[in-house]
Amino acid sequence: MSWYRCLAAAVLALLAPFASALAQGSSGQPPRIALVVGNAAYRTAPLANAAVDARAVADVLRQGEFDLVSIENADRPALDSAIATFRGKLTRGAQIIVFYAGHAVQSRGRNFLVPVDATPRGPAEVARDAIDLDQLLDALIVSRPASAVVVLDAARDNHWQAGLGGGKGLAPIEPIETIAIMAPTAPGKTVAETQGRTDPAIDEWLKAIRTPGLDMTTALTRTRDAVSRATRRSQQLWLSSMPPAGLVVTPPGRPVATALNTTRAIISAPPAPGPQSDQLGPYELSFWETIKDSRNPDEYRAYLEAYPNGRFAGLARTREQSLRAQRAAATQPPAPSPTPVPASATQARTVRDCDDCPELSLIPAGNFEMGSNEMFEFEKPVHAVTIGRPFYIGTDEVTFAQWDACVAEGGCSHRPSDRNLGRGKRPVTDIHWNDANAYLVWLSYKTGRKYRLPTEAEWEYAARAGTTTSYPWGNAADKEMANCLGCTAQPRRQASEVGQFPPNRFGLRDMAGNAAEWVADCWSENYRSAPRDGSAYAPAGCRERVLRGGSFNNDARYLRSAARFKYESDVRFYTNGFRVVREP
Repeated sequence: MSWYRCLAAAVLALLAPFASALAQGSSGQPPRIALVVGNAAYRTAPLANAAVDARAVADVLRQGEFDLVSIENADRPALDSAIATFRGKLTRGAQIIVFYAGHAVQSRGRNFLVPVDATPRGPAEVARDAIDLDQLLDALIVSRPASAVVVLDAARDNHWQAGLGGGKGLAPIEPIETIAIMAPTAPGKTVAETQGRTDPAIDEWLKAIRTPGLDMTTALTRTRDAVSRATRRSQQLWLSSMPPAGLVVTPPGRPVATALNTTRAIISAPPAPGPQSDQLGPYELSFWETIKDSRNPDEYRAYLEAYPNGRFAGLARTREQSLRAQRAAATQPPAPSPTPVPASATQARTVRDCDDCPELSLIPAGNFEMGSNEMFEFEKPVHAVTIGRPFYIGTDEVTFAQWDACVAEGGCSHRPSDRNLGRGKRPVTDIHWNDANAYLVWLSYKTGRKYRLPTEAEWEYAARAGTTTSYPWGNAADKEMANCLGCTAQPRRQASEVGQFPPNRFGLRDMAGNAAEWVADCWSENYRSAPRDGSAYAPAGCRERVLRGGSFNNDARYLRSAARFKYESDVRFYTNGFRVVREP
């Protein structure tokens, strides 16, 4: 333990009795803050369950009303950013949960979390590409939490560890006052991952924290005992210490309906009783909550096989039949595409509806191939899309000056920080999806025109501007074409004023890099259910929305025209902004 950590721990021990009272204030409730990371998509050592388990944890914490920072399949910049956002939320006396599922390595007696783009073959690569766990733990210590739990689902074998001086699993972690650290097995040991089956430690912990009113100290004890029984003592949960009492994830009277956020964990649950049972059991409810908004008929079939006489059986049969009919229709020869509507000769190529309004560029109707087979599964399959009518889109990303006009007129309530970099013509960032829509409502009211976010198809169509290459300018990540990591001779590492880089063929600037841009669509794991008419994919109840274009904090591969990201719609982040669409 470093001298800094020793000093911080000593100060924390002295001040801990006063921390909770100071933080609770008039509400009487301590802040509840969480960080969830699920890294599975490693190039050379992929994991089957890490991302799925992280989603399940995030669901429970979200329903427990934690202020949640959640990220999946994070590269080094994204993981740095998520941790920085989490650190910025930490306050004295908070109740805190950190969950990390992914690979970790130990080097020189310290643990490092491995981003999905890292290849830590030696100590130099570890220091450069991985995240020192001590950075996260030190931030927790300094924040003086009332009670904190750090779950490290990272004790797995990996091919990098051999090049780092031996050892396996996690390096030993010393006890820290008010902070409990849990791992599926003891330091120096590993557990194997089984495809489609959650580690018993994570499975039992999830069951425990979903129990209304169960204190974390009891939850951890229950988890430890259950893992020992389930594995016949072959796996022993490891705890650095017990957290102080008072941390309850699911408050009394508020059961969390979501079990593991995937049908694979639910199908193994005990089957429902026969036709005589009218009660809605917790397993059935968990299963239904998991699939109720699904567009996959196989998931409704799985529910019916497990609960043929369940409460939702009739609805499940109807949805299964409907979705299978839609799927069958989709395999038929496509109907002729609607005739694109050309831009009117009287329509201006660029317009601006008011002095404070974004400049707009006219995009013609047309057809294009959306998606990519280059890199990620969620960019597939490549599919034909018809943009049937012309539309206007922001020539540039919405700027701080334009956003501040909305704030000044009372249309926007959130005034994002510029991080002391200046406002004016820099793209407004630290904006979540709901903020962007508030701005669009104000702009529509102000101008009498219909403003909205672009759909994902409109965005990619506008970004490609008639090209079929990886980037609007070609297949290579040429220098000085965009603001991103490695895109410029002099690193910027911050958003630049809009319009500093060459426009694409439609005259649009910064469609690659600078600020990542919210679009209207809900996140989907692939394009199999995507609309082919340029409209938004918007199933009911989605919480994750799509960001496009990459940012100054991403490397060039994430600036490709087909690149897409997901993010919680109500979470602000310092790289995320937007541009507008106006209907003609």
